[in-house]
Amino acid sequence: MTDWWNSLDTALRVFYAIAIATSAAMLLQLLLMVFGLDGDGDVDLDVDVDADGGGGVGILSVRTVTAFFAGFGWAGVAALESGLALPPTLLIATAVGGAFMAGVFFLMRTLYGLRYSGTLDYRNAVGQVGNVYLRVPAAMAGPGQIEVMIQGRLCTVQAFTRAAQPLESRSRVKVVDLVDQGTLLVEPLATAPPATGKES
Repeated sequence: MTDWWNSLDTALRVFYAIAIATSAAMLLQLLLMVFGLDGDGDVDLDVDVDADGGGGVGILSVRTVTAFFAGFGWAGVAALESGLALPPTLLIATAVGGAFMAGVFFLMRTLYGLRYSGTLDYRNAVGQVGNVYLRVPAAMAGPGQIEVMIQGRLCTVQAFTRAAQPLESRSRVKVVDLVDQGTLLVEPLATAPPATGKES
C-alpha cells in the first residue's frame, strides 16, 4: 500500500484522498441515518438555504457537499488514470461532483417530501426538544431547519422563531407551535414557554 501511494503523483494523491475521505463520510452518514443517530453525528454548514419551500434538506447541507466531493474525487482519479491532463480533469471532476450533489439534493428532497403525504403529524412535535440544523433567523425573518423526534422518527423540519436573537446551529430548541402543516415555531430551550398545543 505504501509503495502504491508513493508511486502516485501529487494531483492523483489529492484526488484519491478526497475520494476516500468523502466516501467514508458518506458511509458514516448512511449508517447514522439507519440507526437514527444522524442528528448527533452530523455537522452543519450553517447555510440558510431552503430546499423546497417546505422544509427538508438544504442545497448546501453536509450530505450534498459530501456527495459533491465524493463525485469530484473519484471522477478526478478516473480522469487522471486515463491519461488526461489536470485542467480537463478539474472540469470533469467538477461536473461529476455537481451531478452527485444535485442527485443527493433531489433524492433527499423527495424523501422529506414523502413525509407530508404519509401519516406523520407535525402537531406531535409540539413540546418536543430538538437541535438546530440550519441557523434559524431571529424575529420570524426567515426559515431555518431543526432536527426533532416526531412519532419516533428523527425529522429535519423547517422552523421559524420569534426570539430576538437567531438560533445558531447545534443549539437546543423547544417546539412551541406550528406555523403551518409542515413548519414549526421554536424558541430557545432556556426561554421556551410551556407548550399549549400538544394534547395530553
